[in-house]
Amino acid sequence: MVTSTVNWDPDVLALAASVKPDIPRIRNLLDQLGIRTADYEDPCDYVASAFVNAAGQGKALAFQAELVKAELVAEAAEMATNGLEHQILSRIGSLQTFTSSVYSPTDARVAARRMLLASDLVCRIDVDGDQQGTGILVAPTLVATAAHLVGTLVDASPTGGSSPLPGSSKRVSVTFGDMADLLEDSDQPTLLKGTPAPLAASWLAFYSPPAVNELSNTFEIDSTDGIGAEGPWDIAILRLAHPRPFRTVKPPRRLPRQPFQVHVLHHPSDGAGKGLPLLWSIGRVDRRLGDPPLRLLHSANTSGGSSGAPVFDSQFRVIGIHQAGGVLPPAVQDAANNRAVPVTPWVSQLAGLELPDAAPVVATVEIAGPQGSPINRTVIGRHVTISRIWRGMKVEAPARDRLLAVLGDPGLGLRFTKHLVHALVTQFGGTYAAIDVANCQGDDVDSFSAKVAGAFAAGLPPRQPSGLTTRQRDTRNQTAPDLAKRLQRIARHTGAWLVLEGFESPSANASPIVIDLVRQLILELPSAPGVRLVLAGWRESLPSGFESSVEYLEEPTADDVSRSLLPPGSPDDLVGQQRPLVQTLLAASKTELPNAGPYEIAEDARAKLARMLAAAMAMHAAEGIGT
Repeated sequence: MVTSTVNWDPDVLALAASVKPDIPRIRNLLDQLGIRTADYEDPCDYVASAFVNAAGQGKALAFQAELVKAELVAEAAEMATNGLEHQILSRIGSLQTFTSSVYSPTDARVAARRMLLASDLVCRIDVDGDQQGTGILVAPTLVATAAHLVGTLVDASPTGGSSPLPGSSKRVSVTFGDMADLLEDSDQPTLLKGTPAPLAASWLAFYSPPAVNELSNTFEIDSTDGIGAEGPWDIAILRLAHPRPFRTVKPPRRLPRQPFQVHVLHHPSDGAGKGLPLLWSIGRVDRRLGDPPLRLLHSANTSGGSSGAPVFDSQFRVIGIHQAGGVLPPAVQDAANNRAVPVTPWVSQLAGLELPDAAPVVATVEIAGPQGSPINRTVIGRHVTISRIWRGMKVEAPARDRLLAVLGDPGLGLRFTKHLVHALVTQFGGTYAAIDVANCQGDDVDSFSAKVAGAFAAGLPPRQPSGLTTRQRDTRNQTAPDLAKRLQRIARHTGAWLVLEGFESPSANASPIVIDLVRQLILELPSAPGVRLVLAGWRESLPSGFESSVEYLEEPTADDVSRSLLPPGSPDDLVGQQRPLVQTLLAASKTELPNAGPYEIAEDARAKLARMLAAAMAMHAAEGIGT
């Protein structure tokens, strides 16, 4: 704990304690405002001195405002009633006629921009065509809403298990962008056509029903009976079939204890069975039920159809999901009579929900043909590779799962690996780039790093001389960390995937410089959680702790060939029936293609089997017509 060496006034020390002790940035602010202060080394004394000198020069308010805009106010101070930002706004209010400590003035353009960005994440939810609600995109493939909105579609057991009813995904529709806007300088609003977002087959990612008393007709708006630290939360997380553009905005770690302003973006019902275009309501949270809060009571106007709507704070961070509202007489209309579920108790579970546990089936991948036109290639086998890639896509995947070194003899499909990565990663919104090290033989450490960054269309920061004398030290201390940080910045939510291939090629001969940089980049993975690295044909040993990151490719089997022609999930006995025939076809293809690799042979055998099956089906159809 930093203690002062000067006997400052307690109020000055309280102000100093509310500021992050980033002396260089604070000094810049003081210089910009022309405020002179003593050059204390102790942060507590320096910040305290800055406040005293700013006040002495009549610039206390300006200095405090600059601290807020520079985000130098400590988080705890932001939420305290007597925090720095609150004091600034109170002083502004004393000069004019502002009287509310809840509805504080804010930067107009910034607030408007945050609201517009937030509105893109809000969706209308329709159940069975006659029940409306609202939801909020909380990850590229996840939508949060109120559990009671979809409760009739869920088989929830008393022990806590829940599963969607058969066919229920067709009874729910999710629509983004159902809103009015002003277009082409028109002063009349235009209703935009919303975009449907289909649900995944396993559409229910998380379900926590409302408490028993919350389903009662005599439900009391301020009751928390039956609700504890583990819920229930009246929250459902729906999984979309395809990822959507998503901007991560982390919720505050703690909520203010005093009343604070909130915004609700929602699709209330129009009273005739349809949801209205997106509406915006403003209110305040007046009460927290429980400590930490189990429910929040707010005063923003809502109606039927608002269930599941996001409740934002003044910075448009999601702090809750609207749940229900009570009925009050006109005399108390402004009282907090709506109820929301805070996000902090359950938001941490999102990281493990976005992707299903089981990897999807990748039947084909798209590659560039001889003339550059896309062609589809069938995936034969490679189940282990697909599972490993899928495991690495998890948001909280450990470093060992975010590295995949694929080893094997030529002809086993080493270079096919990048197509598998591309097919899975881009489907779920990840960033992908592949580099053939055979094209990097003349690169030094800087040019190779620039090539990697360029593959992601991301520049590297200018390199500063390190003062070290060896290339290995430069790579370890500067180049690899710089590259890892750059990849981390572009990783977004589902990761930046870098595929390096061609290490196995006799003509590649990757330089020791490139090998050294790749090894150092592997060591940076623990501190770069968004970065994934795939090495196809890697010949070197891996650093300690990454032994499980290796996959050894094997030849495609007869069963692999059979399954590539059968529907997913076909029984093993059906595969077994075809095994002798496929083994014969593989042997024939190997004889006919003596210079081909195992994967090419498997593709040829598959083509033979496909022709045989097609001929058999045609003959069967002809016999049916003849009879």
